[in-house]
Amino acid sequence: MKLWRVVGFDDGFESFKSEKAYLVGCVTSGSYVEGFLIDLIDVDGWDVTEKIIRLIKDSRFGIQLKCVMLSGLTFAGFNVADVEAIHESTSIPVVVVMERKPNFERIKRALSKLDGFEKRLELIRKAGEIHRIGKLYVQIVGCDLNFAKNVLKLTTVKGKIPEPLRIAHLVASALIHRESKRR
Repeated sequence: MKLWRVVGFDDGFESFKSEKAYLVGCVTSGSYVEGFLIDLIDVDGWDVTEKIIRLIKDSRFGIQLKCVMLSGLTFAGFNVADVEAIHESTSIPVVVVMERKPNFERIKRALSKLDGFEKRLELIRKAGEIHRIGKLYVQIVGCDLNFAKNVLKLTTVKGKIPEPLRIAHLVASALIHRESKRR
């Protein structure tokens, strides 16, 4: 598989009392950083899906992207990404990457304290089956497991986190803390 552009999204926010959080997309070709996409999203809000779609569509990289990686399904607390909508709106495969298998009972308890509990839970459920690839867990939309394995292999330099997500995390952290925090 040749190298192609991938965007990885992560968030950065100071605390759950914050109103806004940074949404950072890191665009890479393999592990080489090509650029960044940045916007603000609401903590525990409903705008992450729309912002990801808009950032991709408005970007000069948009037509060249072959994969969208998300650092989990939830951003800025429980602003839950609709991975099907991202794929349908962009026609780009989506790979959700998680370091640990989610504890759905714990997630349900946390979600139950928020407005729109059922809708948030439905977005999490419809993201699909969780697969294990090496030391990571993934959910995939618009591609098969082999595609996800290949994109993880192409974008991971050392450790287990793919570079687009690792670097997006560092930038988001630096925007909040004035220096990057290790993942």
